[in-house]
Amino acid sequence: MLEFLYGFLARSAVMIPTVVIVGTGIWLMLRKLGLLRLDHPFNRTDMRTWPLAYAAVNAAIFGLIFAAVAAALGDHEISVGAAAGVAAIMLGVLPMLFERFQK
Repeated sequence: MLEFLYGFLARSAVMIPTVVIVGTGIWLMLRKLGLLRLDHPFNRTDMRTWPLAYAAVNAAIFGLIFAAVAAALGDHEISVGAAAGVAAIMLGVLPMLFERFQK
């Protein structure tokens, strides 16, 4: 358990700031290029309508899930790809679960 916690904290300390900074930079670049649809209503399935705060929180959640899965799988060649895949799938599933339990 202590090894998992150490691995999770170490991966989180690196992954979360990196993903949030890169995601914010890409969001700012896309806004400057005029490719975002910020004048349209928010749509969770259309990333072009996401405000910066939502995109940054989404990136942080991705980093947390990635760090947890990567720490659970350990240091293997396939663990990074599996962790990224699970984190991406969970980002699609979590909003649907929240909607289901809010009703």
